[in-house]
Amino acid sequence: MSAPKQGTQNAGWYRFRLGSFECTVAWDGYIHHSYEGIYPNAAPEEMARLKALYRLPVDHIPMDLNPVVVNMGERLVLIDTGMGKWSTMFGDKMGRLTENLAAAGIATDQIDDILMTHLHPDHSFGLVHPDGSPIYPKARLHVCDADWQEWTDEVNLTRNDFRKPWTEGTLKAVAPYRDRLQLFRAGDQILPGVTTASVAGHARGMTAFIFESDGHKVMFTGDVAHHQIYDPVHPEWYFHMDYDSDPEQGATAKATIFRRAVDEGIRFHGYHFPYPGLGDLVRESDGTYRFFPEPVTPRL
Repeated sequence: MSAPKQGTQNAGWYRFRLGSFECTVAWDGYIHHSYEGIYPNAAPEEMARLKALYRLPVDHIPMDLNPVVVNMGERLVLIDTGMGKWSTMFGDKMGRLTENLAAAGIATDQIDDILMTHLHPDHSFGLVHPDGSPIYPKARLHVCDADWQEWTDEVNLTRNDFRKPWTEGTLKAVAPYRDRLQLFRAGDQILPGVTTASVAGHARGMTAFIFESDGHKVMFTGDVAHHQIYDPVHPEWYFHMDYDSDPEQGATAKATIFRRAVDEGIRFHGYHFPYPGLGDLVRESDGTYRFFPEPVTPRL
């Protein structure tokens, strides 16, 4: 008699320390994204070289979704909320954040603040249950003013492109948080030990959050970079001509935030990098970058 296969994986959460802060990455799943439309200004031969050199999938980009909870002692802060369970517009491999938070010992009603890098579906739809009720009933929602303007603009509902369903979903996701909404401008300090930096381009108000504790820093960067190889090696590559609000601005923001991470010695977290998305950027002699993921370890 053969042994039955389990067909399951260990819970997708991972903890790391940042000074006196305790951070928990809680995996929401992944997007199985084809190469169609991706990096439109990339030279095909260079793309093929990197695929071969780093043994990357030849037909798709598997992009993880890596929200993070930071326990600051007095506050429990969540950065981005994943795709949620009520939309499959990006596939059916997402919506696992709440179960992974539970596995990590974090209750959704404990979250005090939610920081949105931007309001795209795979970051914001996880704010609510399928019935539209809030998953985080006590949390204040922090959104950059420029991003709020772009993705809650009801003019988008009259369009015939992706902006219509994305905005419809965003309006549903943010609805129960409007009385707890905190708009900020990129560059503001929004909490003690938490500053912001504009990484606009993929979205007009996309924001990176820099947390600092006891002299240690980490930046949570949203979608300024989507891939751990292509983007550091070629920050000049656009992500997507259709879905970037301003592709050229996005490439410039990518190069700028990479430079800051290296120059200031800030750990880098990529929301769509392979789980858990944490590591360090280094500058090569030719001016490009490499991302070195921190080894996943059971030690804390």
